[in-house]
Amino acid sequence: MIDRREFLAAAGASALFGYPAAASTLSMREIPGRSESLSAVGLGNSVAFKEGDAEITRELLQTYFDRGGRYVDCAGSGAQLVAATARGLGYTEQSFLGVYLSGGEAEQSETAARALLDIAGKEAIDLAHTYPEDGVPNWDQFRRWKDEGLARYIGLARHRPEYYEMMMGVIQTGTMDFLQVNLSPLETDAEERILPMARDQGVAVTINRPFINGEYFSIVRGKELPGWAAEFDCHSWAQFSLKYVLSHPAVTCVLTETANPRHVEDNLGGGVGRLPDGKTRVKMRELIQSFR
Repeated sequence: MIDRREFLAAAGASALFGYPAAASTLSMREIPGRSESLSAVGLGNSVAFKEGDAEITRELLQTYFDRGGRYVDCAGSGAQLVAATARGLGYTEQSFLGVYLSGGEAEQSETAARALLDIAGKEAIDLAHTYPEDGVPNWDQFRRWKDEGLARYIGLARHRPEYYEMMMGVIQTGTMDFLQVNLSPLETDAEERILPMARDQGVAVTINRPFINGEYFSIVRGKELPGWAAEFDCHSWAQFSLKYVLSHPAVTCVLTETANPRHVEDNLGGGVGRLPDGKTRVKMRELIQSFR
């Protein structure tokens, strides 16, 4: 079986991933309690953003926004590059930037946020979030930024279960807008408590590590995609994991991190068409875990 890179190079994306050009727009999901929606598939904090690769960043964003994408997770100077590129491409209004601020360094964070807004051409940060070790003790600062209009939404982000209890404590206050945690057929801890709580409390959920930083592809390499994957419009192993994530009722958006524009096309297919039901999700999880 050829690997993902070779497979992508073999054909055009629309035919390759099973969605016709006329039906290739990403599905949208409502932010709980708001009259605003996000695309089901987002872009994670790509190494191209971090390294300041303007050409690749432009290709990634052009592909993503052209297909209806909205959410881009970015940090530091990478956020400035994303903001400037999105604006230059004419996608200021469509883009929804999730950026990281430090409540413990409030003055520096506020200065950086206002500089970013000037670059982005926006009036407020779409989502200001941080890690729980910084955000929990400084949560009042994040709430002030929202109250003062610097940020439209606030949240916490982490990918390790040992932080879930801290994050759940903030969810219970009713003041968190967004939660970002890890989920895939190989990392399922979030499904037990934190995702059901987020759903019950009306918190939007974004998911990181759907491919476990690439480990997932090492595990499925050489394995044949099961024929029953076509029952939920799945045409690649990347889409297999993404559709598993998106079929959880608490999930608003799954973040995919890549520096390869061709991989963006593959990933976006995960947000198109049917999704697996609960029984199929169990079968998906068991299949992937049997490969380990």
